[in-house]
Amino acid sequence: MNESKCRVLICSLCLLMVFSSPALAAGVKKTSHLKIAVSKTRKKVKMTAAKRDQLNMELFAAVDHQEGNAVVRLLSSGAQINATDRAGMTPLMHAALRGEPEMVRLLLSKGASVNMMDIFGITALMQASWAGHTGIVKMLVAHGADPNMQSTEEIPTLRAAEVSALMGACMNDNYAVAKFLLARNADVNERDAEGQTALMYAAHQGDPRMTNLLVSHGANMEIKDQFGRTALTLATIYGRRGAVCALIAAGADVNTKDIHNMTPAVYAAALDHDAIYRVLKAAMVRRAMCAPVQCLPPAP
Repeated sequence: MNESKCRVLICSLCLLMVFSSPALAAGVKKTSHLKIAVSKTRKKVKMTAAKRDQLNMELFAAVDHQEGNAVVRLLSSGAQINATDRAGMTPLMHAALRGEPEMVRLLLSKGASVNMMDIFGITALMQASWAGHTGIVKMLVAHGADPNMQSTEEIPTLRAAEVSALMGACMNDNYAVAKFLLARNADVNERDAEGQTALMYAAHQGDPRMTNLLVSHGANMEIKDQFGRTALTLATIYGRRGAVCALIAAGADVNTKDIHNMTPAVYAAALDHDAIYRVLKAAMVRRAMCAPVQCLPPAP
């Protein structure tokens, strides 16, 4: 009985091999064709990507050299309007930073994205604001650039993160840019990663006109950074008498203390800012007497 079963099993296997061999062969052949097709597709995709990368490189070069006709030709040939370089910058960012209004206008007309960020989270508007290119700032905002976006990473050149376009304009004393951004609802009390505001950046630079502009648009003079310093404290530390006077005249607290329990007057004395020290002490006296505060002239 066992021998009979074995014979039947052997015969069944033989028949299976006979009838399945063509199917197996066809399957192998089909798999081979599929592998070839996939290989060709991958090669084609790789070649297409290489061509696109080359066109993108040429696009950046054309933008940097202000070659408008070349830009149009490259875009029509397949270059990407929102291509990025190693720093994550787009052609629009290059043009905005370099202050090329005609190139910015051309790229915007071709659909360049205004709110893209580079590897530090910087946008074209931030680039133009920090560089003081007012006309370009206006163009970008008109095309939807968000004035309240903030950088996401610490920027090596600034040593700060979460910096806005307005902060950048203030840190570089670009009054016209700051005035325009404030008129377009830029958040005047936005803070960076260290808690500093646009007013603090302006106080560091020391331009009383910028300080007054920010205060007139609602800048809170008593906001403190991570070290407990207000704009007045920072203006004192950096010896910016003009900003100190503007802040005191606007009503800044002259008795404010930082995390080290230091007042602006203490800093002024410690850093030998004699003129600022006299201004602060006089303001403290006048405040105590409820008298109008006037900024004293600098020492002869």
